[in-house]
Amino acid sequence: MQKRRLGKTNLQTSLVSFGGTWISEISPSDAVNVVRKAFELGINYFDTARWDGDSEEKIGHALKNVRNQCVIATKTGSRTKQESLDDLKTSLQRLQTDHVDILQLHGIDDEKTLTKAISSDGALQTCKKAQKEKLTNFIGITGHKPRVLLKAIQTGEFDTVLVPLNIITRQAEEELLPAAKDLDVGVIAMKPLSAKTSNLVTCLYQPSLSLVSNEPELKLLLGQNNSEMVSSLLRYNLSKDVASTLVGVRSIVEVETAAKVGINYQGLTTLEQKRFNFPLAHCRDCAYCMPCTEKINIPAILRFASFHTVYGLKKWACKLYSGLDIKFDKCTHCGLCQPKCPYNLPIEKLLKDAHETLSV
Repeated sequence: MQKRRLGKTNLQTSLVSFGGTWISEISPSDAVNVVRKAFELGINYFDTARWDGDSEEKIGHALKNVRNQCVIATKTGSRTKQESLDDLKTSLQRLQTDHVDILQLHGIDDEKTLTKAISSDGALQTCKKAQKEKLTNFIGITGHKPRVLLKAIQTGEFDTVLVPLNIITRQAEEELLPAAKDLDVGVIAMKPLSAKTSNLVTCLYQPSLSLVSNEPELKLLLGQNNSEMVSSLLRYNLSKDVASTLVGVRSIVEVETAAKVGINYQGLTTLEQKRFNFPLAHCRDCAYCMPCTEKINIPAILRFASFHTVYGLKKWACKLYSGLDIKFDKCTHCGLCQPKCPYNLPIEKLLKDAHETLSV
């Protein structure tokens, strides 16, 4: 497995890394076999979390004899010093280790939460104390809003950042990835195989999330079978300024499929460069425009519009829009959404255009 430097940590991490969420759904013996197979294939970065079922126990058991050859990252979703300290103590016990390589603040998705977590009584203080006491080597942050994560890494407090990135979830490319490169913050890209739709999440690789997509248009874009689709998506992520792409797996076959990409990756082909050369959508999916007084899901509608116009996923976009309970025709034109957009987009016009395009 090829490796890349994880920013200023100087850790060398495998191009494909192991996400532990889904092994909580399989038996302990199967989970150990999956984790060990990943290690045997050269995956050395294992990411888990305090609340991922029994993922920590299974990873800890599987890796205890090769602990010094692995990078183990876990997370605390607590926001205060005491609660996050309790999380860390529990995680270390479950992982059967005296330290983790990276302790991450988990799910920092708005500025209010970020402010609380990095305050004098926040979870960041636990991370710093843990670092001094050699209970963790580095401090990371995770979340789904690149604009919030950008503010976080600009504080200088974080060594790594874990952020969603895939072909159609690309907001991190605009500001976060360039800033992380400048600041030498290591980037791990998560959710390479899944994209938000409306109230569901459509994914291209079972079991990353719950609903497997079999859309013909996606197959034309990514490949005609799961292996080809997974390869396309992981290769796209690895073409960006990231150290590794994190994949959730729960079977030997899935590990082998993902690991093959990291073993053979030599950059995008000329054909892939052309096929994946999409402009960034106007809407960055930050959701600052919400809530809508009429409960219109503004980010979802604009997301579907980008599927249609940017990626050419026309039938899929129309189908997704038709599944919304409340569409743009319920808009009362109150104008409250427009001033909240940090990118000064003409939201109502974009929604109107989307409604006309997608209502077929």
